[in-house]
Amino acid sequence: MSRYEALVIDFGGVMTTSLENAMAAFATAHGIEMQHLVRAALSAYMGAEDDLVTGFETGRISESDFSVAFAARLKEYSGVDIGHDGLVPSLFETLDLEEDMFELVERAKSGGYKAALLSNSWGMGLYPIDRIRALFDVVVISGEVGLRKPDPDIFKLTVGELGLEAEKCVFVDDHPGHLKAAQEAGMTTLLHKSPAQSIPEVEALLGLT
Repeated sequence: MSRYEALVIDFGGVMTTSLENAMAAFATAHGIEMQHLVRAALSAYMGAEDDLVTGFETGRISESDFSVAFAARLKEYSGVDIGHDGLVPSLFETLDLEEDMFELVERAKSGGYKAALLSNSWGMGLYPIDRIRALFDVVVISGEVGLRKPDPDIFKLTVGELGLEAEKCVFVDDHPGHLKAAQEAGMTTLLHKSPAQSIPEVEALLGLT
């Protein structure tokens, strides 16, 4: 019998196909060199005076305002003016759901485990929200709660909503920094690289067959 009681899982890049591949497809479609897109994204994440991504992911900046600012950042680094209308959906247009990961969550729940989604959001339009709320016992989306990974408080919020101690939770994410924070909160963590790698690891921890 597993010592765990819940599976906590990220959305983008875990329950979906690769975020990096989606952004590469966006760059190709708009004639932007990938290095310029990366530089624009990094500047929005790190050291920018407007705290762009943090503000967007925590709901302090609207999708419209983020899109205007990020389009300007892209033009600054790449020289390509793509406009801001529909920018966020177009960034992730080629993302697909990883149905094997959804099936894994379903099997975990059938095995008696609770399930939580813990996601940093770039707007709510990327989520199949009705399906997610039907599947997961707890849904924590950064833009709705005003916190984002790796803030320790978002992990505390998630395990509190589950009604469990962190030590009873397995957390799957594709970002090492988020995993480090989850480990410090007491969770057991798995770095997701692909469904083929993650599914057997979760099965082993939870005793799923």
